[in-house]
Amino acid sequence: MPILGRVAGIFAIVSGVASVALFASLERFEWLIAAWNLSIIPTALYLGVLLARRSPLIAATATLAGISASILWALGYQHPPLEPWWIGLAALWWAGLGWLLRAERRRLGWFTLLLAGATALDFVLTAAQVPMPIYALGGFKIPLSMIWSFWVGISLIRRPNGATRA
Repeated sequence: MPILGRVAGIFAIVSGVASVALFASLERFEWLIAAWNLSIIPTALYLGVLLARRSPLIAATATLAGISASILWALGYQHPPLEPWWIGLAALWWAGLGWLLRAERRRLGWFTLLLAGATALDFVLTAAQVPMPIYALGGFKIPLSMIWSFWVGISLIRRPNGATRA
């Protein structure tokens, strides 16, 4: 299974590159939104399987939430009523994932929980439709998610089957 972990790591890095490219561009390229979100799905699947030995229910629920969030964001980003759904599902994904990652990849696990918290804040602000500048507080999840994609990608390439520290 090490090759699958490394492939999942490469997909995470591709997702990170697409997210950086999207925010670095002056225009909104639809294909970058799709690439950013759909390319993380193999990583979500791999991590779900890898972490299922810790807690099958949490791993399955988190993985399903992550995949659903990614698909909704990739395909439904032009429909504002769907936005709280993909943000909330992403928060659930990262919360479950972070909780399970703490045992094997402690720093990455805690960072994932930080990302889950930032995403949960964005969910609340988006669902409540708060005005700017308060709404801007929800944007902290974006750079954190970019860092997370690269970090999890490199971590999986280096140690695809888990490690005590990463």
